[in-house]
Amino acid sequence: MLAYVWGAGPDYLNYQQIVHESYVLCWGAKFATEKQIRSAKLTSKEVKERDDSRIVNELADLVRSADVVVAHNADRFDIPMLNNRILLQGLEPLGNVESIDTLKLAKKNFRFTHNKLDHLARHLGLGTKIKTDFELWLQVCDGDELAMQRMVRYCRRDVALLEQVFDKLRPYVKGLKRLMDAAGEACQNCGSTDLVRRGYYRTQASTFVKYQCQECGRYMRARRAIPEKKSEYHPL
Repeated sequence: MLAYVWGAGPDYLNYQQIVHESYVLCWGAKFATEKQIRSAKLTSKEVKERDDSRIVNELADLVRSADVVVAHNADRFDIPMLNNRILLQGLEPLGNVESIDTLKLAKKNFRFTHNKLDHLARHLGLGTKIKTDFELWLQVCDGDELAMQRMVRYCRRDVALLEQVFDKLRPYVKGLKRLMDAAGEACQNCGSTDLVRRGYYRTQASTFVKYQCQECGRYMRARRAIPEKKSEYHPL
């Protein structure tokens, strides 16, 4: 976003001070079942015209094709921002998006000192984000192609870190959405059949065998309850 301000300190921006609204410069994403990280970026001409309709439309199509979208701060930034650009570009509505917000997972299930993606990745021994500075953003907004390539690398690195952080967190979090409709006794999270019995899961009405997946570490219960034994006692 570009705006006129009265001073260097924090200030409330009146809408009349805004020169132009925020728009998308580039994006990165990948499917859990693929190794390839996908990305798209604006051309120098599109940057100068602030026309992000092409890459926004591509990202929207990708999101619509996904069963679940995982992103850090997805519910407050990524999805609302994408919706904003779709609306203003007059593109096809995004529709209902099932999301998993790793920022919410970190806050709800753990007590990390900080919940930023970079801190989580460092703390979990997964590496770090690529460092950027304000000069890079200025160069990108001026249409510098080399700067844009650096920004795409930064974006793609975020995607790789996000996947690793999510894989580390998910065996330990509660209430995670089912990520796969596995057939038979297979993990409903990753589809693996490498399961180990871990006791039983009991409800008021039934008892189920409980398993732990050796691939992703999550626990699950069998689809069918253990049949109840018929009583050996008979009324007189």
